[in-house]
Amino acid sequence: MTTAVDGRKVGLFLALAFGISWTGAIGLFLAGIDPASTLGTVLVVVVFMWAPAISAIVVQRRNGESVRAGCGLARGRLRWVALAWVAPIGLLAATIGVGLAIPGVSLTTDYAAFLADLGLTAEQIEDSIAVLEGLPVPPIVLFVVQGLVAGLTINALAALGEELGWRGLLLAELAPLGFWRLSAVTGVVWGIWHAPIILQGHNFPAAPIVGVAVMTVWTVAASPVFTYLTVRARSVLAATFFHGTFNAVGWFSLLYLTGAGELLIAPVGVAGIGAAVLATAACVAHDRYVAADRITTGAPLAPWTRRD
Repeated sequence: MTTAVDGRKVGLFLALAFGISWTGAIGLFLAGIDPASTLGTVLVVVVFMWAPAISAIVVQRRNGESVRAGCGLARGRLRWVALAWVAPIGLLAATIGVGLAIPGVSLTTDYAAFLADLGLTAEQIEDSIAVLEGLPVPPIVLFVVQGLVAGLTINALAALGEELGWRGLLLAELAPLGFWRLSAVTGVVWGIWHAPIILQGHNFPAAPIVGVAVMTVWTVAASPVFTYLTVRARSVLAATFFHGTFNAVGWFSLLYLTGAGELLIAPVGVAGIGAAVLATAACVAHDRYVAADRITTGAPLAPWTRRD
């Protein structure tokens, strides 16, 4: 295990990741492509989200090092990978719980209003409501199942583009900093990296400038959870599936909470930040009272080292 951060390697990785992503985002803006459109979504995934992975691969190859070994691309501990896959459901519940503590926010099952916000026509809304009312289970059950499937498949493919960089190469290279400092640095980098698409209306269309700050606070708050799951799993796949499922189910907070805007009730808004803090506390509790070895002490980490 190295005892010092390789600043040149980390700097090259970040320069490539930001350079590719931000150039792509600027290209979207200049071309007048809405990131929320079908074409925009595809381009964001291919160009923006996959830039960290491409950068990690380039840096590892340039240094003559293995991508798999250096980025934690391994099966790892399957029970932790599986836990990471389903954990966003608990994070969603926590987000809704925290959201309900915000003055003026209440629980809702007004699917019609949500579908209208998505831009569906009255006929489409009526048809969708009829389908939901005909389900043999509550709609949330169907939504969660669909989210889990997406988190393991198409969303995981998109999330791997980020995670091979953030919780793969960057986690391994910043491991000498210890759990908390590497999580904080990664969280700040990760949040700022989102800025170009946030400013174009992604996540917080009504408040893009403030949205950059709120998103960065969320990434800092959530980063320890991603770090913990990845290190415990000894695999970047844990972060990948966690990220994939979170992207699939996190937005349900906007469906079931009403009375405030995205800055407060979004999964990466104030409610999501509170949920991330609670999730981090759960990780610390497990590390301190359940785990056989501790990784949140601040000592240097060996993320891919085998643990029992």
